[in-house]
Amino acid sequence: MRSLMWILMWATVLPMVAPGVWMLPALAARRRLENTSIRLGLIGLWFVGSAFLLLFPHDDTFTGLDNMTYRQLSRAFLQGRGFHDPDAVLAEVPEALRESFLLHPGPAGRPTRDRAFQLAGWRETETTPFFMPVLSLAAAGLEPALAPERFVPLAGALWWTLILAAGFCAGGGRGLAVATALALGTAWPAWFFRGFHAEAVGAALIAGVVAVSAVRPLRGFMAGAAGFALGLAASYHPTLAVLSIPVAIGLMLERNDPKSAAGLVAGGLAGVFPFWAFTRWVCQPYGDWTRWETLKTMVFSVPEHRAVALALGVLALGSLAALGAGFRPAVRARIRRLDAWAAPWGWLAVCAAPFLLIAAAPGEVGGTLRKGAAAAWSGIGWPAGLLFLAGAGLVLRKDRPLRERWGLATLCWAALLFLFIQGVETPVGLWSQRRFLPVALIGIVWLVSPLSAALAARSGRAGWMWVAPVLAAGLWNVARWPAAYFTVNERGATEWTRAVSERIGPDRRIVFDYYAHSVPYAAGLDRRVLGLGESSRNRWPEVAFWLAELAPREEVWMATSWSPCTLEEGARLEEVFSATGRFPVVRAKAFFPAERGEREVRNVFSRWVPLAPGETAGQNKVLDGSPFGLRGPWGPVRRGATWSRQGSEIIGPVPEKGRLVVFEAECGWAPPAEEWTEQTLLVAPPWGGEPLRLAVPAGESVAKGACVRPADDAARSGTGVYALRVERPWNPALQGLRGYPPDLGVQVRRII
Repeated sequence: MRSLMWILMWATVLPMVAPGVWMLPALAARRRLENTSIRLGLIGLWFVGSAFLLLFPHDDTFTGLDNMTYRQLSRAFLQGRGFHDPDAVLAEVPEALRESFLLHPGPAGRPTRDRAFQLAGWRETETTPFFMPVLSLAAAGLEPALAPERFVPLAGALWWTLILAAGFCAGGGRGLAVATALALGTAWPAWFFRGFHAEAVGAALIAGVVAVSAVRPLRGFMAGAAGFALGLAASYHPTLAVLSIPVAIGLMLERNDPKSAAGLVAGGLAGVFPFWAFTRWVCQPYGDWTRWETLKTMVFSVPEHRAVALALGVLALGSLAALGAGFRPAVRARIRRLDAWAAPWGWLAVCAAPFLLIAAAPGEVGGTLRKGAAAAWSGIGWPAGLLFLAGAGLVLRKDRPLRERWGLATLCWAALLFLFIQGVETPVGLWSQRRFLPVALIGIVWLVSPLSAALAARSGRAGWMWVAPVLAAGLWNVARWPAAYFTVNERGATEWTRAVSERIGPDRRIVFDYYAHSVPYAAGLDRRVLGLGESSRNRWPEVAFWLAELAPREEVWMATSWSPCTLEEGARLEEVFSATGRFPVVRAKAFFPAERGEREVRNVFSRWVPLAPGETAGQNKVLDGSPFGLRGPWGPVRRGATWSRQGSEIIGPVPEKGRLVVFEAECGWAPPAEEWTEQTLLVAPPWGGEPLRLAVPAGESVAKGACVRPADDAARSGTGVYALRVERPWNPALQGLRGYPPDLGVQVRRII
């Protein structure tokens, strides 16, 4: 496994270093034309940008499924976990209870306990990586020199190096200003290159090929290296084939060199091989496209898969036609004449057509495209948008290479796929904008050389005067929404979870009541951590019964992300320690506006201590979300309180015979009608008999009463179930409120 990590790491880094080496003659020639201040500016911009990415990676430990998964996979591989190692932690759970600890219970969806590995079945323990493991393995290959979290920033630093070099070669000092403005015009590079996103690395590989092709023709070994980079991009994420194939076609047809074309094709096939091999023998996160029968089912089952299949099908047919005809002199001459006739207005129509299609497309597809486009536009805005439009206009001019017009046109059409996928996935914050990331990163590289050359063509002060508006457009979003550029998301979360993990230790079994907070400790199998699934709270009584059976034989801990509970069935919960982490995050509905916020993660760890014979203990339960200590049906949590329902239950102490137990509840009640002035709460004790009657008036109040256990009651354990009902349940649907159960009682904040 360690060898595979090194191979994939160097297989990714070297194809991004090679373009920079290939550019050196052009860089040296341009360097001789510039003064010392411009040369120092090049070095300074490279150092500041690269250092920023490498020194301030995000600590996204609790943010985003994909992002978190790739991080956890890297760590699990470094801890020695293999591709198909059984989930030893889940294997210790009775088969009937295993679904309680999955992200999604039952047979629907892709079952996973730790978000990093997928189970063979919802009650199985055999695993495969949840996503294609290329990024996770390559990132792990940096150890011990660099932490895996710095692999994507390293790819970003190489991307930054190449666009600076392309801008410098095309426009000298003005090109550096253009590269800076384009890179900062949106927050996609600054944000996503500090995360753990496969699309970022794949797009950087394609962008490197685009950047070097603008500086120096690709031939010989470099053609093969470029093909490998384009193929490997698809191994990072299959949707990137939609972008890498047009780039490869453009390069092959531009050179008109069968030997270079053969090198590109051979390199591309070598780059795609990891994707094929992992799919065939390791995991199939997108379905097994290497087998025809499975491929048919996969394509027609998911809208995103249908979109990708359609795009790749069109590309495949177009590529065969282009390669079949593109090397013929007569066809090439015709293409040149057509290009001369079409530039710029014909090409403008080709590039604008996808956006007109987005605006006019009917039905569900059109709505999805417009939703994705609106989310993407929220991260661009007009200042940066005008800068990108100016660069696009320069690309369409006749004096620019045909390769650039072809690249821009294919990028505009490929954007439809990425906008569709983004529209399907409801944007829920900055991290979810990764779907449009490849278009943004590659688009910047397509525009940097034309804009740089245009500014350099203006002599004297006139050329430098244009630098100010270019930089102003590029820095507009930085000045307005700096949080999206400079915030280190969840900074400190990695060290915080590592410290908590050390305190947890490997020996005890720990059950979290909030699934997401269990994930950072679960994938490596070195901690016996289980997280109760968010849809499995109704299974808690069965889980608690299992834990009660285990507690006399081994150490069991409960971890709550809400207020701790003091009593469970047959046990008291003895607090061991609590840990609270506060981490900076960026709050954004789509992209901009983006504001700095804070995420608080609080976990209280309590030991499950079985009650000795004759021992009892009090219950102190805050009803703010945790199922610990509760039984029966409970309503939704609203404003820090939980609605009771008919038959809601709570574990409480059973006093000695003839003694009493005091029941106290902090309640809230808002009468739905004027004549309904109060609610009557009925509390049935474990020994039966008349229930305790407690009046709950409108507003906030404390309902308190006592129950006496009969002197002749049968023998009981130290805990029992207290059942809650109300005399007159409320059905919110009668007042037009949807999404509530029909038998609500009162809002309960705490029961003592």
